[in-house]
Amino acid sequence: MSAEFFYESSKSQTEALSQVQTRIEQHLIRMQYIVESALVVQDTRRIEQEISLAATDLDVMVFTVLYQDSEIRFANHLVWRGSQANYVIDGYEPSVHSKATQADTLAIQFNPARLSTQAYQPIKNVTSLEKDQGNIIYLEYDVSPLLAEVKKATFQRAVRSWSMSLLGLIIFLIFLHFYLMRPLRLMAQQANKANDVVKNNDPFPKWKSSPAYVAFSELEAIRNHLINFSDKLYHSERKLKDSQQRWLFAIEVSRNGIWDWNFATGEVFLSDRWKEMLGYSEDELASELSTWVDLLHPEDKQDALLALNQYLNNELDEFESVHRLQHKLGHYIWVLDRGMIVEWDDKGKATRMIGTHADVSSDVRNKQVILHQAKHDLLTDLPNRSSLLDALYSLKESKQEISAGLFLIDLDYFKMINDALGHHYGDRLLIQVAARLSSFFSNNSLIVRLAADEFVVLAKNLPEDQSSAKRKIHALASQVRQVIGRNFNINNHKFSVSASVGVCFIDSPINIDPEQLLKQADVAMHQVKERGRDGYLLYSAEMEEVAQHSLFIQSELRGAIAANQLSLVYQPIVDSRGQVVCAEALLRWNHPQMGNVSPSTFIPLAEGSGLIEDLGEWVLLEACDFINKLHGNGVPLDAVAINVSARQFNQGAFAEDLLRVIERLGVKSNAIELELTEYALLSNLDVVKQAMEKLRSAGISIAIDDFGTGYSSLSYLQSIPLARLKLDAIFVSKIGVNESSNAIVKAIIDMAHGLNLKVVAEGVETQAQYDFLLQQRCDLFQGYLFSRPLKEADFVNYIESVPVKGLKSVS
Repeated sequence: MSAEFFYESSKSQTEALSQVQTRIEQHLIRMQYIVESALVVQDTRRIEQEISLAATDLDVMVFTVLYQDSEIRFANHLVWRGSQANYVIDGYEPSVHSKATQADTLAIQFNPARLSTQAYQPIKNVTSLEKDQGNIIYLEYDVSPLLAEVKKATFQRAVRSWSMSLLGLIIFLIFLHFYLMRPLRLMAQQANKANDVVKNNDPFPKWKSSPAYVAFSELEAIRNHLINFSDKLYHSERKLKDSQQRWLFAIEVSRNGIWDWNFATGEVFLSDRWKEMLGYSEDELASELSTWVDLLHPEDKQDALLALNQYLNNELDEFESVHRLQHKLGHYIWVLDRGMIVEWDDKGKATRMIGTHADVSSDVRNKQVILHQAKHDLLTDLPNRSSLLDALYSLKESKQEISAGLFLIDLDYFKMINDALGHHYGDRLLIQVAARLSSFFSNNSLIVRLAADEFVVLAKNLPEDQSSAKRKIHALASQVRQVIGRNFNINNHKFSVSASVGVCFIDSPINIDPEQLLKQADVAMHQVKERGRDGYLLYSAEMEEVAQHSLFIQSELRGAIAANQLSLVYQPIVDSRGQVVCAEALLRWNHPQMGNVSPSTFIPLAEGSGLIEDLGEWVLLEACDFINKLHGNGVPLDAVAINVSARQFNQGAFAEDLLRVIERLGVKSNAIELELTEYALLSNLDVVKQAMEKLRSAGISIAIDDFGTGYSSLSYLQSIPLARLKLDAIFVSKIGVNESSNAIVKAIIDMAHGLNLKVVAEGVETQAQYDFLLQQRCDLFQGYLFSRPLKEADFVNYIESVPVKGLKSVS
């Protein structure tokens, strides 16, 4: 009977374990799919939620996702994360982990020592993520309660069988009382004493062995089984208590709300945390499905209920919904609601569903902020290039008759302003420009910051008539220049900035190619740049050829120095007697195919592309060589004037580099005069003054070229060490036109003399201009009236043959 009992018990345990393993395999297949799909979309929270839900099964002892090196990535106990599994999980075996991973198949085994079933399920199809997200699911399932039930049932059957045998035995013992009854009675007394042994405050006491001798092994086995059963029951109760504590800890740490929906009764359990998220106490909400439905945001209700119904109808593999629920205070919070069916009836119909919801309001807000940042410029908060392209594509997709204008606005000399005044000033200037454009244009226009100093205005709803629309575009472009051209005041520093505006006219959605439209506006804008800046142009097809030509010139200019295509010519500067006192070095470019390229063509291109620095360095070296030749030949000349771009001058080490070069070449400092445009003064005054003082102390004089055409404040002239002002040729050309023109020239000369500065008049071409300038006590003169720009040999001949020009003067 004992052998039969053990055999039946072993068979029942084997069958029970087989059923458990089958359920575990099914669960792991589903969990494998969930983990793999979550890893593919990098939704690790999905894995955490699934593990939290699985942990609600009290028999699940361990549920983890491990790395190849046994490091715990996810676990039903948060405290395990990041630890080595072989240190914190008693039943875990690294060798089985390794074999299961290599074989790429499920490894499941029963651990008799721990009365648990352990499973190792490799994660497939995520090879690129294995290192970062884990490569195996490890599950340990407590089967001790199940085995206890099996043993209990087996034991009950055995007791019934033994009872029948005992009945026969009692009849037999009537005749064998002396040999059997007395020992059995003693054994019964001892068993009763054992049952009376109860531990204080212990609902499951351990059975203790009786000191009485038992002659029959069957009775001894029964006693031992009772003792073992008592011990198992005691340990199971402890494990149950521990599992409950772990489950409560996991739920508390995750800060998620729990809901439990019983389909049969319609009752829905809502955890205290679920209610707390919405500002309610534990007894304020009814435990029914309508509670959740009523709290749904009207805009989210349809989608949330649809997702739930689809899951219940097996149309979705999982229930997951992000929606808003109304807080007790009236506002709405975003929640991530997830659930799964956990119970079915005998017919396979779902009867129970458990889920969680988490407050994801901050995540949703962060996504909204990220989306805003992706579509807007961080400095000005204007829409960016992406928003502009979206708007243009929307116009195209509308397929409606439209009339719009695309304005590409580029601030002139902004890089020089940014480099000279600093990025802080540059940023504040951009912010003010953005504010002006936003306040000027209506709501029907889109204002965009395209790049560093480039803005775009998409003006919509222009007049349907093309002529009227183009007139409106011209008016808007002119107004844009005026809006930007007004003085800016940054830290009590006033200055003006001009703008070059390229315009593209949009009259049909069919013709809208966003990138092409931007390119066309850019071509028009660069045409404005090449024509001298501070203007606007409406794009035309002919501009493409001009743009290609400019690109060709710029490309050819890069190799002009190495190809010996550049040269210098020198235009004499004379005093009131016609005596040559100095000369201005002028750059010329003789291209083998294009011939002589005008400086007005290639100098702006050089400034825009950064080549101006290389050209400036070449001009300095050539001019110094010319000065040395003059002095070596004994040709009298006070100085040679060299033009320096604002970009060159505002480099921090310009003065030191210049002095180092002329010292190396053996050129006297007073033999060089630097000519700067007024744009060079749009810098930090202290830095400009420091550089000029260093140059003046070394003997180099400085002149302001094209005076009167820039944007600097006249107050600068009082504090910087200048030697001369060069009156721009545009003022000289208007001498005699009217009294206003003459008055401007006279005022500039008087102001310069008042500041102890000499005046050089540029572009003197007529005797009348010369006489007027002499009358106004102008100091020096330059122009075709005296000489055109000359090559080196011609310049030397000019000085030697005509030391004094026989010009009439006003005396």
